[in-house]
Amino acid sequence: MCTENTIPAGHVADLVTSLLASTQYKPIGLLGRGGMGEVFVVEHRFLCRKFALKIMRSQLVNTPQLADRMRVEAQSAARLHHPNIVQVVDFWIAAGGRPCIVMELLKGRTVAAELVARKQLELEEAITFTCQLLSALAAAHDLGVVHRDIKPENLFLHEPADHPRILKVLDFGVARVLPNALQMAPAPLNVPTKTGTFLGSPKYASPETIYGEHVDHRADLYSVGLILYAMLTGRGAFDRMGPQDVWASYAAEPPSRFLGSAVTPQFDAIVLRSIHFDRSKRFQSARDFCAELSSMFEVTHGQHG
Repeated sequence: MCTENTIPAGHVADLVTSLLASTQYKPIGLLGRGGMGEVFVVEHRFLCRKFALKIMRSQLVNTPQLADRMRVEAQSAARLHHPNIVQVVDFWIAAGGRPCIVMELLKGRTVAAELVARKQLELEEAITFTCQLLSALAAAHDLGVVHRDIKPENLFLHEPADHPRILKVLDFGVARVLPNALQMAPAPLNVPTKTGTFLGSPKYASPETIYGEHVDHRADLYSVGLILYAMLTGRGAFDRMGPQDVWASYAAEPPSRFLGSAVTPQFDAIVLRSIHFDRSKRFQSARDFCAELSSMFEVTHGQHG
């Protein structure tokens, strides 16, 4: 027998129940709210399996481009079907034009919450999670999709039963489908984003994103570099940058400045290369980035493990 409905009574409960009335899902509880939508725990009425349901906020329904972004988000995750990307299992437009995405229900917490709790991760953990993230992005980039909002809040450390924690990429809501994308990639937005429009989170955005320039897969890799830096050191690469500093000429401090001998000069060079202002001097693919990290970790682990 499936779980009894446990979502609190009231307007929200009635609204969600009505949105799910013609589906095989019933509401169980609220997971959280974000700028674009609300996320609920739901259960399939016949399979007795729980999922996460993301529903667009009613105030945004009359903005067609935002609704279309949820379509791109759902199609991107579903078509990639990668172990390090949250699995999407269903999508529909509910009454009133509200897009709904059903995803696997994850257990654990975001990288952002992990860093708040622990401040920084061990070297092996940081490299493992970074390579899992890069594996997910390699699949997305192969398809022709740039995530554009890689940040700790969109990375989830899932705790499957009897398995090690695994990183899952969330929220392709501001993803860009490149002109040369594969045929199986999601169709681009019906109304393309205007050139120069900033999307994403400033703290983890690439310079070209901030300045409204053309964005490709290397913007994601820059964000990965910033996240790796934060996981290793517990701080941002540009936290010490003053208002008088010019971004293009500012030199971030190497991770070894905070970690000492646990990090070699060669490893410092990898991290700093990943966040180079000039995209042509960064890693040019997610696979190359991970390969460099993995090879240096073997050396570092052998010396200090």
